[in-house]
Amino acid sequence: MPRYAIITPVFNEAEFVGPMIASVLRQDAMPAKWIFVDDGSTDGTVQLLHHLASLSGLIEVVRLPTKSQRRPGGEGIIQYALQRLNLDDYDYLARFDADLLFDKDYMLRLFQEFDKNPKLGIAGGELFIERHNGMLQPEKQPVTHVRGALKMYRMACFKDIGGLAADMGWDMIDETYAWMKGWETRSFPQCQAIHRRPTGGGISRLRYFWQNGRAEYLSWGDPLFVLLKAAKIFVLDRAPMGALSFTAAFLSCYAHGVSRLQEPQFVACRRKYHRSRLRSWFTAPRHEQTWCEQAAIRSVAGQRTDDC
Repeated sequence: MPRYAIITPVFNEAEFVGPMIASVLRQDAMPAKWIFVDDGSTDGTVQLLHHLASLSGLIEVVRLPTKSQRRPGGEGIIQYALQRLNLDDYDYLARFDADLLFDKDYMLRLFQEFDKNPKLGIAGGELFIERHNGMLQPEKQPVTHVRGALKMYRMACFKDIGGLAADMGWDMIDETYAWMKGWETRSFPQCQAIHRRPTGGGISRLRYFWQNGRAEYLSWGDPLFVLLKAAKIFVLDRAPMGALSFTAAFLSCYAHGVSRLQEPQFVACRRKYHRSRLRSWFTAPRHEQTWCEQAAIRSVAGQRTDDC
């Protein structure tokens, strides 16, 4: 079995973290190390984690000073865990949220996908929400995007991209760097995880859309892509105020000159990917759009492709 470490940022997760840990500890492929970084929980999360750590030698708890508001996305605190890991000791690094439940063979299935494709740098499963009737509803995303809640990095890829950004949009920035370095990213629907708190569930809906608009700005989202995404939120998601909040955040960052990456190659790569996806939306039949998303990545990575 490959050696892998997990990092999980937590903030008031007492309701979720126990079952999540249990679902990982019954995996066919067990982690070698698991570091929880607490960002000032006040609900008993830390006490529960310390108790679980006393029962399992692979769990370590790092507690940060209390602050009034957690940094969006939690990535600003990931560095505290990385300082406690010798990356050379592991083949893979996982960054998991604390509100997930995994199938027993989740890790094994994911490692099988890594084994099949040596160029696969970032991978993850598909997130599902369990409804009251017991049915599972997927949280949809492009097949080339891995949700930030359950990212797994091949260690060589993680080192290539230089770690993770600390602000909103980090889970798009890491993938763009991976493509620039010749790696592929992919989510696999056969690897299922239940998201007990749906994306954005811990904050107001308007704030969720605001953060998404800010993330698009920070990750150099193409303005036309952002405009059409706002239209999708308005029409398909039936959230006119969400579309307004999303657009306002994007434009507000421009108006205030919010600092972001200043790497021409990164900007060109991100914009090229978005424009390739836009072409696939308008020219490819729905059943071919997954192929077109993959072609877009090969294109931005400079690989020869019959782009859509």
